[in-house]
Amino acid sequence: MALLDNSPSIVFANSIPKQLSLNTNNLSNLSVEVTPFYYLNKKKYEGYEFFGLKDTDSTFKYESSGFHNLSKITLSLNAIPKDSATTIAFGARTNILTLYNSSPKELHELFETIANDDEITEKAKEKLKEKGIDEPSVTTDEYEKYTILLEKEKDNIKKELKVEEKLSSFINQLKNPMVTLDVSGAYSSISPNNRISSFRTDRYGIWSTLGLSFNLNKDYTRFFKFYFFLRYLKDNYIEDKILSTSQFTDFGLKLQVVLSKKFSTAYEYVKRNGDGGDYRSVGQIQWKFSNELTFNGGFGKNFEISNTNLITFLGISWGFVNNPKTKN
Repeated sequence: MALLDNSPSIVFANSIPKQLSLNTNNLSNLSVEVTPFYYLNKKKYEGYEFFGLKDTDSTFKYESSGFHNLSKITLSLNAIPKDSATTIAFGARTNILTLYNSSPKELHELFETIANDDEITEKAKEKLKEKGIDEPSVTTDEYEKYTILLEKEKDNIKKELKVEEKLSSFINQLKNPMVTLDVSGAYSSISPNNRISSFRTDRYGIWSTLGLSFNLNKDYTRFFKFYFFLRYLKDNYIEDKILSTSQFTDFGLKLQVVLSKKFSTAYEYVKRNGDGGDYRSVGQIQWKFSNELTFNGGFGKNFEISNTNLITFLGISWGFVNNPKTKN
């Protein structure tokens, strides 16, 4: 969890939260995340509606000016059991702003070229007519043969129109927005001697992450991303048998290069200001094995207060993805 600085990355954004996910770092701490939106919202969203777009006769428009993810709050629980102490953290995060690379009008035009199956069917029938093949009655034996020829002709037209490429571009644009702004908050409690009765406040904080994404190819599969990070923390700790408090303000920057749908590499730097200023400098790699399973690695320098100054993290994330339905 980002609150405890015990993960490969504490600077990240996710415009499509998972329904449920399980995460571990170095197999020494576990966390679970859940997005109640998927369980509480019974409405069957079409794809573009899920992404905050409302379809009209002539164009898409933003349903809520880019604020459509506010209701998709992700709740998290993190447990770090150790011989000397156990830490439990609770958190919540959500996206408050999402803007796409293309305007709603441009997205609508792209959508129209790939979603109008009736128009493609009519074009296919016209091409068959040009070849001397008329549409027979559905009651005749020839109709089944005709439908096979019609589907082949439709496939040829889709290839000419590059429908598959345009569909991929449309989906990838929605999954990789140009601008995102996330906010998060979390609280942790620690038991120094692993007894339930001895749990006390450990740390709490709030933070925000602004993400900017720049597309590097026409298929929207390669990106250069910037993240700007701002966080306020308050720590409680025991020093000379006295409970003391420290406050920090963290400023961070992350640069990420997404080389494919599966692999990305990044570097993040976070400067700590306040009591005992410090910094975190970590290089990262990410391998997305599937939509459900992701491997993360981090190596570098952590904050001194984390007691893991030199770090090597291996993170595994497994989650259920609730993909919104899309029209054909």
